[in-house]
Amino acid sequence: MGTLVFMRYKIFLVLVLLLGIVVLIGAQFSIPTLFSADGYLHIRMADFLRQYGLYYDFHWARFSTFATNFADKDFLYHVLLIPFTFLPDIFLGAKLSAAIFTIVLYLIFWISLKRYCRLNGLIPIFLLLFIYSAPFLSDLSQPRNMTLIIALTLLFVHYLIQRKKWLLFIIAVFYALSHVSGPYLLLFAFLAEGVRFANDRTFSWESIGMVTLGLLAGFLIHPHFPDNLLVFYLNGILVPIFALKWGLELGAEFFPISTRDFVLGYPFILIGLVLLIASSFSRQRKISISTQIWMCIGGFFFVFSFFSQRYLIHTYPLILLSLASYFSDWWQSGSRLPRIRKNKIARRAISAVCALLFLVIGVHVYRDFRLRAQSELQYNQHYEAVGKWMSAHLPAGEVVFHANWSDSQYFIGLNPKNDYFVTLDPIYMYYWSPRIYSLYRQIAFGNTQDPYALLKNVFKVSYGYAGKNYFSGLISQIRSDQRFEILAEDYLGLIFRLKS
Repeated sequence: MGTLVFMRYKIFLVLVLLLGIVVLIGAQFSIPTLFSADGYLHIRMADFLRQYGLYYDFHWARFSTFATNFADKDFLYHVLLIPFTFLPDIFLGAKLSAAIFTIVLYLIFWISLKRYCRLNGLIPIFLLLFIYSAPFLSDLSQPRNMTLIIALTLLFVHYLIQRKKWLLFIIAVFYALSHVSGPYLLLFAFLAEGVRFANDRTFSWESIGMVTLGLLAGFLIHPHFPDNLLVFYLNGILVPIFALKWGLELGAEFFPISTRDFVLGYPFILIGLVLLIASSFSRQRKISISTQIWMCIGGFFFVFSFFSQRYLIHTYPLILLSLASYFSDWWQSGSRLPRIRKNKIARRAISAVCALLFLVIGVHVYRDFRLRAQSELQYNQHYEAVGKWMSAHLPAGEVVFHANWSDSQYFIGLNPKNDYFVTLDPIYMYYWSPRIYSLYRQIAFGNTQDPYALLKNVFKVSYGYAGKNYFSGLISQIRSDQRFEILAEDYLGLIFRLKS
């Protein structure tokens, strides 16, 4: 009987794993366009690496530090994307890459569950929870570096717990070559060793040292050293500071989400925390050091998610692993709710309630994701049409004005024959010239008397694009000034020309 139960469990686990992979692939290919804007730029930058090699002038962001001190902050990610640029459609390659990276993350999450959740029955449940968040699925579907970074973080925490010093070094090198947030790893190393010291009075300075050496090596061997240090300062230090106070126009991901959106978007974080608090009142043994380390590092991202929603995608798998490890410890302790374990009716009632909860939340996740995907499709089809129109009709080498600083992520990817103002983050333009950045934003929001003269004489552009969602002031000026000519227009934006 025990063997039969084990076989059924194995079959169920495989089915859940396959379901998760199918959902992740289905989410990616639920729309024909990419998710979000950044993927268009990332796959194009991988294509630049393939065409031009490690060193090339990034003239596509003309009014920014990229034009003068370019460093690829996502270098290793772009290297890994290069094979996907050989496809006839590089944007299909971007979608395939995003699906593959997401599946790899999912499998690393499963392996981590196997290692730190010693209660087999919880593993399929937490594998399901991985796909039970519409914003998490939507973020994972974006061809961005986040998925690689989260996967590296999970591996890094595991090797911190195991004190595998050379593997910590290797991951630190890879991380530093992949993202500007590499110094977080040193903080995580101190958190992990602090937990160990609090429990058994041991502290591994060797682990701290290997992480430090790995980060330094990653910074030093970066092909764009020392300009990568400037990128780290701008994106890794200044942007978080600006995110905490007004002073720079940033993307929505740098600001917190509402309580309602958090509860509906990540329901099992709240449910898990409630169960954790409730279980803490029972008599139990001390939770394991590994659980404490997972909770400390997951808690770091969770606290910062109250200030910036971008941390939610990082914290979600960490919190799930923390909860799985915690409840595994708790169940194996003295307080295991023996009455419930022996009462078949109670167990079946709890199972029925859980099944109903999964069904209701699953329907909500499905509907929420469909709405997000349709919104992505609507906007990205528009931008793809704009980019293709520019590629077909604008003279090569022209600098093109774009009212939203993030429009260039689309346009560099879709129309690399032209140059733009700034890309990836406005900090690169703001640092390059605060005065020029301020003027650029005033023009974009229609806060200047003569945008034609400024665009023509200061920025020396002849063409531009403005979206209708936020830049109605500038669009009104364009419509009322005969020196502008509208070349193409739809319900989301317009392309214009400055007459001679």
